Amino acid sequence: MAADYVTGIDIGSFSIKAVVLSHKAKTPRLVSFGSTPTPQPGMNSEFDLDLDAVSKSIKSLMEALKAPQEVVVALPESRIFTRVIGDLPYLSDDELASAIKYSAEEFVPLPADQVNLYWQVMDRSKQRNNTTVFVVASPKNTVAKYLKVLSKIQLKPMAMETELIAATRALVGGNPYAPTTMIVQLGASSTDFAVVSKGMILLTRSISTGGIALTRAIAQYLNFEMMQAEEYKKVYGLLQDQLGGKIYQVLEPLVDLIVTESGRVVQAFENKFPQNQIKRVVLTGGGAKLPGLVIFFANKLGLEIQEADPWYFIEKDASIQAKLLENATHYTIAVGLALRSE
Repeated sequence: MAADYVTGIDIGSFSIKAVVLSHKAKTPRLVSFGSTPTPQPGMNSEFDLDLDAVSKSIKSLMEALKAPQEVVVALPESRIFTRVIGDLPYLSDDELASAIKYSAEEFVPLPADQVNLYWQVMDRSKQRNNTTVFVVASPKNTVAKYLKVLSKIQLKPMAMETELIAATRALVGGNPYAPTTMIVQLGASSTDFAVVSKGMILLTRSISTGGIALTRAIAQYLNFEMMQAEEYKKVYGLLQDQLGGKIYQVLEPLVDLIVTESGRVVQAFENKFPQNQIKRVVLTGGGAKLPGLVIFFANKLGLEIQEADPWYFIEKDASIQAKLLENATHYTIAVGLALRSE
């Protein structure tokens, strides 16, 4: 049974974001949203004291938003293993379960008894003798840690899912008419890519270059503390006409790694699906607000580049429109989680 209200919680490296949506009407309506700093070292820790601090921060945020206890939570893409497997013959459900367990050994670097496997059949045809599935492998210890943090404050998890699945729901949804899109999720410790066509994720990839690496490069170059370097990154970014282009010179090689990988993803997808070319790239995550990033991507890839607007499909009061857009890319995952209604 679908819940009338759903809270999406995105526990990021530096901030915890929450979004509450009402599902009473056909179009989901925004009830409340907000964020709070993540106590360090956050979910990277294995110590109860640190996890207790995360629980308390989530509880305070939930109370401030008057959020219901039914929640959907994101698992970090950097700790989850996903793969689209499209080279399988036509298989029954029982045959598919065995085939997926075997195929997972190729991309999951953990013993089978240490992960939970989930999959969704994307395409299955007897005529073409083909089965395509989207597979998610979640380490059991990671899932247990997130459940522990939620249970401490009596939250009721309706589901846990990957950041890219949530982002896809928020930015593309199930719109069959949306152009084939590459989502680039620029997080703190990684950048994650998903190519989406007709509402389905057809290709995923992840690299370990994220916002922290950019901030650290500025800190080392200018001999700054990380906090000061973060502010310089947010203000000057990839603007060549600011500070004599010094920040641009520091960041350009790292951002170029991300853009180059984006180009590889485009090429890999279009080699596999030559009749289904990528029409646009949507940048999301905290790193998507880097000044000059959209133009940098556009010049390198020659594609339409957009900043994410996860609020687009949601009914909201016009009076807060400007506030929503100010930090829109930060809330993509939380919005996508809250859009899950069952």
